[in-house]
Amino acid sequence: MFDNKRKFKRSATNVLVKYREVEDMDRSTRQYLHAIAKDYGVGGIFLATDNPMEKGSVISLDFLLLEDGKEVTIQAKAIVRWTQRFRKPKGMGVKFYDFTGLDGMDVEQCLEKLLQ
Repeated sequence: MFDNKRKFKRSATNVLVKYREVEDMDRSTRQYLHAIAKDYGVGGIFLATDNPMEKGSVISLDFLLLEDGKEVTIQAKAIVRWTQRFRKPKGMGVKFYDFTGLDGMDVEQCLEKLLQ
């Protein structure tokens, strides 16, 4: 029987996410890549992308949320824990370690709003 060892509940989604390497700090050369959030939980997310970062990379994720008619950007920092380069969908599993812009929401509420 399948034994799910995840700490947090996971949910399926199909939301566009912008991401980049944290070390890429020079605004003139900053490159944002796009991924589709496929499977998320409070601890992390699977990002389907043809451009997965290397395992151990620190990345910044940008989520756009409409709150009371205005755009709010929620940013998260995450570490790439694994990559899937040879099977479909290509992508990477990342573990969150920091959020900014939550404005009083807890992480779970924020993710549910962002990724519904």
